[in-house]
Amino acid sequence: MSESALPEGALLAWRAIPANIEKAIAGLAENDLELRGGSDGLSIRETVHHLAEAGLIASNIILAALARGGGTVFDWSWVYPNAAWNQRMGYAAAPIEPALRTLRALCEHVGGLIERRPDALQQEVRLLDAPGAALYARSVEGVLKQEVEHAAEHLRGVAETRKANGRWLAG
Repeated sequence: MSESALPEGALLAWRAIPANIEKAIAGLAENDLELRGGSDGLSIRETVHHLAEAGLIASNIILAALARGGGTVFDWSWVYPNAAWNQRMGYAAAPIEPALRTLRALCEHVGGLIERRPDALQQEVRLLDAPGAALYARSVEGVLKQEVEHAAEHLRGVAETRKANGRWLAG
């Protein structure tokens, strides 16, 4: 996503992810969270957990970049959120409010660390996406933008699921 697509800045957009999730699920009954759809076939509940998990992992990547900068390698090849992953994690039945509270807190905590360090957005971490894959560098700003795009994609899926099941978002 280009900087022009995030006029308020990557950090502000990243901090807005929890509110965007809350807006996307506003007015849904508990049983509506079981509706499935989107390109990945996740339930709305699983999507919320997936986005909270993504924020947790992104926060760790950002902390690694801030703590060590440049030379740090973060292996996130173990992350493979598919149907079996969701089942192992128990996301189909887990309540969403603790996940949302955690994501809100992570966004604020890490955001506060970034704000207090002038060079934070430029700090880099080298990432490994899969066993044996080539390492690549990503800046903290790049991680934030990636997570904003990721959340937006999944929340479009939630909106499509709501619409397909007659649960339109008010407003």
